[in-house]
Amino acid sequence: MAKKIKIFLKDPMPASNDCLPHAAMNLGSARGVGIRPAVGMVSCLVIEEQSGSWVFYRLDAHGGFVGDSWHGSRADALRLAQREFGIDPAAYPDV
Repeated sequence: MAKKIKIFLKDPMPASNDCLPHAAMNLGSARGVGIRPAVGMVSCLVIEEQSGSWVFYRLDAHGGFVGDSWHGSRADALRLAQREFGIDPAAYPDV
């Protein structure tokens, strides 16, 4: 089974409210400043196994952190990627 999936989106999209960035990740970032911080646009999705779970990272066009979520299975992470970004989970079968 593949331990890491990397998906580049055709067009940048905002992350859903299910995915909240950690406060520490916004320190020193222009996105984290002001009353209404700018929404980070997601250009790349990374789903990988870590510590017996699966983490779903959302990254901007420069590889910067936008947000993450943790899942009990690879299939669950792919279902959220489908719901949030419209990817086809069938395109990433277990190998």
